[in-house]
Amino acid sequence: MAIISLINRKGGVGKSTISINLAAGLATHGSRKPGSKPVLLIDMDDQLSATITAMGGGFDDKFIPAITAENNYPQALENGYGASESLIVDSLIPRNRSEKVKLFRTNKARMESLEAALKGREDPAFQLTYFLEPIRDDYSYIIIDNPPSAGMLPMNSLVASSHVLIPIEPDGLSLIGLADILRMVENVRKTTNPDLEVLGIIPSRYRMIRRQSRDVIEDMERMYGHLLLPYVKDLADISAATTAGYDVFSFCPEKSQAYRCLSNLVDAVLGKLGAA
Repeated sequence: MAIISLINRKGGVGKSTISINLAAGLATHGSRKPGSKPVLLIDMDDQLSATITAMGGGFDDKFIPAITAENNYPQALENGYGASESLIVDSLIPRNRSEKVKLFRTNKARMESLEAALKGREDPAFQLTYFLEPIRDDYSYIIIDNPPSAGMLPMNSLVASSHVLIPIEPDGLSLIGLADILRMVENVRKTTNPDLEVLGIIPSRYRMIRRQSRDVIEDMERMYGHLLLPYVKDLADISAATTAGYDVFSFCPEKSQAYRCLSNLVDAVLGKLGAA
């Protein structure tokens, strides 16, 4: 199994969108194999965008019970409890498959105070690792969507993870931010999680018409070519699927750019993991 964190200190780079569609794509791939285990999506961002989308989107009220649960995972995490099946629900994605991505019941108010609560615990960076221990082997993949920061929540995710994916919008400052993230990952590898691997860098919200984007992609290829994964274009269909509470694979025709774009990414991730 693999635990994959999506990390970037900058917001608006498509972490949640990629997390949702990666989880849906991996669940679809796994459902084709007999006896396969499900996929778990963990939302560590207090905006809970991934949870809201996976539970039906902001135009529907189906997501409300999932983000206002009395028995919820941030409370269990901050109190030092282990994860249990009672905290887990089926999401609605992939919409076109019976085998759904799993989610933790969460609570937005609790999520907003979770970072401060974890800082007050002994071994604060290891709390998610301890929390996941009872259930980690029940899943083929665990995907963790993280807030845009370098704080205690992303640190918990990195310590608990086997792999890191870095979505990055190719703009003028992105290479500086990328270097900072790679240093952060290297520091975690040296101090707390020596098995952590950078699975890849995902150029996201890519617009071919922007000369600056093309120039940055060329720089990335020169500096980090071995880590670059298929880029995710800034497409209206991807945004529409997310807004509607769908994964791209259920929302778009197979021949569409959006479907092919995310499918190529899932295939590349599987190839990197040796699970294609």
